[in-house]
Amino acid sequence: MNSNNPVAVKFSQAATTYKQHDVLQRITAEKLLNKAALKGSLVDIGCGPGTDFTAYGQDITKVTAVDLSEQMLAVVNQSFPSYLTLCADAANLPLSQQQFDGLYSNLVLQWCGDLTAVFNEFHRVLKPKATCLISIVTSGSLPELETLGLGHNAFRTVEQITAAIDSQYWQVDSVNECSESLYFNDLRTMLYSIKGVGASVKSHQENSHNNGSEKNSSNKTSSYTNSSNISSTAVERVTLRGRKDWLALKQHAEKMRQAEGIPLTYQITYLQLTKK
Repeated sequence: MNSNNPVAVKFSQAATTYKQHDVLQRITAEKLLNKAALKGSLVDIGCGPGTDFTAYGQDITKVTAVDLSEQMLAVVNQSFPSYLTLCADAANLPLSQQQFDGLYSNLVLQWCGDLTAVFNEFHRVLKPKATCLISIVTSGSLPELETLGLGHNAFRTVEQITAAIDSQYWQVDSVNECSESLYFNDLRTMLYSIKGVGASVKSHQENSHNNGSEKNSSNKTSSYTNSSNISSTAVERVTLRGRKDWLALKQHAEKMRQAEGIPLTYQITYLQLTKK
């Protein structure tokens, strides 16, 4: 199944390098887990290489780690041998009803195609009054890539995300959107920070060669992953145009440099839900 899923393939390829580039994931994990205490049995949706919940003072007795990438789950098995691992899609979880006391999903749902189906699955596998902590990349992210002429998948607005949450089934405890900026010494490091955690970005030049149906198809196939990122596509496309163009792109990036480095900015929405 996963060999035919382009998102799973990309994240599988990034499994061995993910922890070298997961700065944003660690920032959002800390903020997410400071929102509420999780306890008892937990399901981690889009777990990537795994999260050490005890590091955040969480009183969790059992973790089921779910991801589309078998290679990511292999890393989880090595790092957290007590965790149960499951290769599955968030919208179709092979789990029994009312199984978990809590759910955690860090920077994953931006890649899910049908958020309503995902939230319905979350509701099904959680016990009544269970806590659900979610972070998701939202619209307005990665403006620096656009400035450099590099495209990226479109992200949902906060309004589109909350519209997928059925108030009949969920109590929305909090919805907070904020900017998270990372800083890099140079352009290549910035681009590889995105490639290193898995997803896909295309240059505007490449996008201009595709018709509308191809673009729509690309968006659909990129519907599930574990973060906001860039593949080798952007890096290779820029490099293949020649050294002169690459140097021009680097000079363009230097104009964005701040005291901390070249920025890359994400809009992140943090959600806390309680199952009714």
